Amino acid sequence: MENARVNAKPVQLDVYLTRIPMRSFEHAAASRDVAEALVVRLQLDDGRVGYGETLPRKYVTGETLETVQRDISGVYWPALVSARIDSPDVLGLLPFHDETGRCMNAARCAVELAVLDAAGRSLLDAGSDRTPAARCTGVLGSANPAKTLRRLRLMRLFGLRHFKLKLGLGEDVDRENLRLANKHLAKAIKRGACTLRVDVNGGWDADSTPQRVDQLAAMGVSLVEQPVFCAAGELADLARKCILPLIADESLLGDNDAAALAAAPDRIVFNIRISKNGGLVAAQKLARFCGDRSMRFILGCMVGETGILSLAQRQLLRMIPQPAFVEGNYGRWLLADDLVRNSPRFGYGGRIGKADPDGWGRRVL
Repeated sequence: MENARVNAKPVQLDVYLTRIPMRSFEHAAASRDVAEALVVRLQLDDGRVGYGETLPRKYVTGETLETVQRDISGVYWPALVSARIDSPDVLGLLPFHDETGRCMNAARCAVELAVLDAAGRSLLDAGSDRTPAARCTGVLGSANPAKTLRRLRLMRLFGLRHFKLKLGLGEDVDRENLRLANKHLAKAIKRGACTLRVDVNGGWDADSTPQRVDQLAAMGVSLVEQPVFCAAGELADLARKCILPLIADESLLGDNDAAALAAAPDRIVFNIRISKNGGLVAAQKLARFCGDRSMRFILGCMVGETGILSLAQRQLLRMIPQPAFVEGNYGRWLLADDLVRNSPRFGYGGRIGKADPDGWGRRVL
């Protein structure tokens, strides 16, 4: 029986596109009120099934829902169709780039998660059974500053301690959102009870960034995420000119980017995202890369993820060093519905529950 399990092979890979209504979300690179994700279902010849999910963003990895579908059917399925799913070598069949060097991280994430889920995560480092200590971040940002303040107050009442404010909604709106956030959080920030960081989503230019960061520092901001769309090495150089450390998001896609950013280890914080970085194993590798160098990192999400990715994130938190901040597990705080039973979301104070011992696919509706 054990030998049959080791030799299990895929017999079917289904791809689904989802559109789940969500509370509107705005930032410099996009505005959305519908979460569009791609879910894959992998079935093995011994009856096991695994699920994966991804949320491609063209401005992040260059991928779209259409390219992800083509890559899954044209690259990943042919690679898996005769593979032994429980073999330690199976993940090596899933490339991060095509033959031209084009990034396929988002597509790879969906397939890798389905493989790991079908294999019962036996291909992963088991990790510990601890409850994650890092608390989830409350994400703010609206073209209506009154709405930003209303959400901030609700998040504070719910015990959240860490906040990220999206910028790039217009100079006047950004200024008012910052003023309100500073007014509401300044005392808590001063006594170390709260933190505030901002996400620019590449909305600035390199020349003006250091001065803008100076102004943010005076308003209680501690970290600035991706102020400019640029290569990893350029972001590291820019970070050396800024009074606050910069968070690398769109500039951190793979190992080469990590190496370039690590040239400024005390000035750069990694934003690691399962979907953006190509799956659990790659995200785990980046987190351990940071741990080995005493670099801070954030374990982030793609806005609009369903419980499939949220539950996978909980698994990952068991296998990595402690992140500085966590984004994700928003569930029905953000989505109108979910694809899994008992939609996972953070609790009071941003606390995240333990990983589900049954994985993520067992709860898919």
